[in-house]
Amino acid sequence: MSEVLSNYVPRKQAAEKLGNALRGKPYTEKTLIRWELEKYGPPVTRIGREVVYFWPSVEKWLREQEKAAA
Repeated sequence: MSEVLSNYVPRKQAAEKLGNALRGKPYTEKTLIRWELEKYGPPVTRIGREVVYFWPSVEKWLREQEKAAA
């Protein structure tokens, strides 16, 4: 597999990886679907019916969620 493709993860894997990192248990695919529909979550790449996440973009999105302490 090329290095470019290795940075893309399917929705199920992205949900598990992101949830485990943030809350200690995986998110479900439904969470990422809901976020996508609400135009909230990380950017997605669609290839036909398949949805994948470019992991560096997910990490960038996560950093953009940071807010200064009030």
